Amino acid sequence: MSEQKSFTELIKNYVNSGKVVLPVFNTIALKIQNEIAKEDPDINRIEKFIINEQAITAEVLKFANSSFYSGLQQISSVKNAITRLGINEVSNIVTLVTHKNQFHSKNTLLNNIMVKLWRHSVGCAIGSHFIAKTCGLHQIKHEVFFAALLHDVGKLLVLKVADDLNTKKIGPLGISNSLLSEAMVTLHSDFGFFLMKHWNFPEKYCEIAKQHHDEEWNQKNILLAIVRLTNKACNKMGNGLETDKSIKLFATEESKALNLSDIELANFEIYLEDINLGMNQVV
Repeated sequence: MSEQKSFTELIKNYVNSGKVVLPVFNTIALKIQNEIAKEDPDINRIEKFIINEQAITAEVLKFANSSFYSGLQQISSVKNAITRLGINEVSNIVTLVTHKNQFHSKNTLLNNIMVKLWRHSVGCAIGSHFIAKTCGLHQIKHEVFFAALLHDVGKLLVLKVADDLNTKKIGPLGISNSLLSEAMVTLHSDFGFFLMKHWNFPEKYCEIAKQHHDEEWNQKNILLAIVRLTNKACNKMGNGLETDKSIKLFATEESKALNLSDIELANFEIYLEDINLGMNQVV
């Protein structure tokens, strides 16, 4: 058995053993997700969830005033953010700023990969939001942002397990980029599905974590099409763990399923470049 295969099997078996401590989805973000899923969400309740946590409040306002939500007036309070951006957008921001806390390690190699993975996740979320607007699908902007932000959560689980094994001195003496890359490629779709199920998220989000690399996929699933397209676009633009500049967005099944024109795709790539340049404001 090769070292790469044995390392991948080690991680898989460790997760299946139940010994691993799974990442926890932030309780405030989860409460807000549950609230906005109601037929008549309570805006005041959502505001209280946020302002009761000073650190989250500060991060929400920072992101709300970033170039991604640029406006003529400074957003100075959570209530102001909800009024200006809406509860769905504020919910997206809360999910983003709280989920960020998962992406850190004392191991330099693992931490560097987590930073890249986090930037990719944010890029995909914001990019997917842009595509939904471009396609006139304003009703799913919140859903696609959430789905894209978490589509690669299986890679995070692989890295967390590798970190745990390394701390306990189980497995290889030295963890390399190649070992981690192979494990993430092999396991992250199944791990992502498993983790989303563990968090009790709706099936549509679990399916995206599972199917965003499948060769055969349901091209009528608009959420999946958007996340798959943005994932490919971010990788093309160098915002990912692997860069593939050979990707031609206009030739992808995803762009055809979404009926995007060459001009719209060109504008999308320009937008992703701007995201990459402005990323340091928020990540």
